[in-house]
Amino acid sequence: MNLSLELMAPEIIVLATGFLILISDLFQKSKNENKASSILAIVGIMLAACSGLFLTDAPKETLGGRFGLDQLDLILKEILLLSAGLVIMISPAAMKEKSEQKITHFSEFFTVILFTLSGMMFLVSSRDLVTLYVSLELATIPLFALTAWTKTDKSGEAGVKYLIMGAIGSAFLLYGLGFIYSITGDLGLKAIQTTLTASQLTNPSLYLAGALILAGVGFKLTLFPFHMWAPDAYQGAPTPITAFLSVASKGTGLILAIQLLLKVMGFLLQPFVFGIAILATLTMTLGNLVAVRQNNLKRFMAYSSISQAGYLLMGFMTTKPEGLTAMVFYMLVYALTNLAAFGVLIVHIHQTGQEDITSLRGISKANPLLALSLMIALFGLAGIPPLAGFVGKFFLFSIAAQVGYYWLVAVAALNSTVSLYYYLRLVRQMYIEPENPQSQKLQISPMSILGLGIATVGSVVAGLIPYIYDGILATSSQWLQVWLKI
Repeated sequence: MNLSLELMAPEIIVLATGFLILISDLFQKSKNENKASSILAIVGIMLAACSGLFLTDAPKETLGGRFGLDQLDLILKEILLLSAGLVIMISPAAMKEKSEQKITHFSEFFTVILFTLSGMMFLVSSRDLVTLYVSLELATIPLFALTAWTKTDKSGEAGVKYLIMGAIGSAFLLYGLGFIYSITGDLGLKAIQTTLTASQLTNPSLYLAGALILAGVGFKLTLFPFHMWAPDAYQGAPTPITAFLSVASKGTGLILAIQLLLKVMGFLLQPFVFGIAILATLTMTLGNLVAVRQNNLKRFMAYSSISQAGYLLMGFMTTKPEGLTAMVFYMLVYALTNLAAFGVLIVHIHQTGQEDITSLRGISKANPLLALSLMIALFGLAGIPPLAGFVGKFFLFSIAAQVGYYWLVAVAALNSTVSLYYYLRLVRQMYIEPENPQSQKLQISPMSILGLGIATVGSVVAGLIPYIYDGILATSSQWLQVWLKI
């Protein structure tokens, strides 16, 4: 068995950083000191990200072919590292005494985040069913603990619900993988892809396996009707973990779908494009319509996240590179934009102790920069040009148009209009509604300012890159493939 550890350098650095933070906690004078732990976590993530940039010429497989690396894997890992780094940067705002969901045990908190991050990165490079499933569990199980991190009934309830629904989703997936193994007799993803030829399309077990795998992926991506865990988990979890869930769960689900549904069973997608279109329609419509009725900020963002999964699903309507590149770009855009929004909400919720939408009244006067950052993020999620959200949606909508599903483009555009309405509800509270007498000047740490600034500026710059690159959006697929090198 060939063993090339340089391929695993980013994962090794992330895991080593997690253990280093845990050990360093033994020598800290104050158990409430989070600065050293957060700095160590950020440095570790930066080193892992830098090490990934030097792996383009490295051997492509190790561990007997169970762990592989290509350009797409590197891009996905950099997005995951960026997302985790931003979450850690904006987390210090959740260490305030006023909130009942105040985060404690900082070293352990950052360590668990790094462990689940390593699982996601291993998932990206998994090349057989066993490695893939073990990596998925390493990425998922720590999220259950993080959801129930604070000692409140709400957080504990959210963790239990997430655990139960996550176990059900994992069971669906494992059952589907069992069918795949029984049909092919192989564990390697490449071998399975070769074995699953068109002559086996008549095997009913293959369709059942695809349905079970789709259900497992649906739980991670919060697709309808597998979305029911998200609102309670988002509301009950500490706000930084809600932010991490919104990105990490989506990223894990997308990686899993790319590995299984696109690479291994891609030939099954073409006959079911209409079913994918219906599933995307139901997911985005449910998320948008229910979000209109929400008054709790975190439940509001949960349904917003569900609707975004509906847009993301449109990329699976083709097995051509355009679909893959559009989904990868949208995942980057979504991570930056969503974390920019959560960066503001973390500061607000954990310093005011209020989660109601109306509590945002007066924030534009007391904290104009925070209000501006939140407004930019919300407009990005709604898809307002020239922000990155618009560009990402344009690429996904063009995929549906390329396969002839113009009605889906119309439905998605209508849903974007609905989303603009409920995103404007928050903007109205900040800028138009009478000022809340209890509104206060919010304090934000330098690290949180840096994280929020990176996410906000990144969500704007990513939307301008296509114009700078070739001046038009008509050549989006060529531009994406060149820029992402896929």
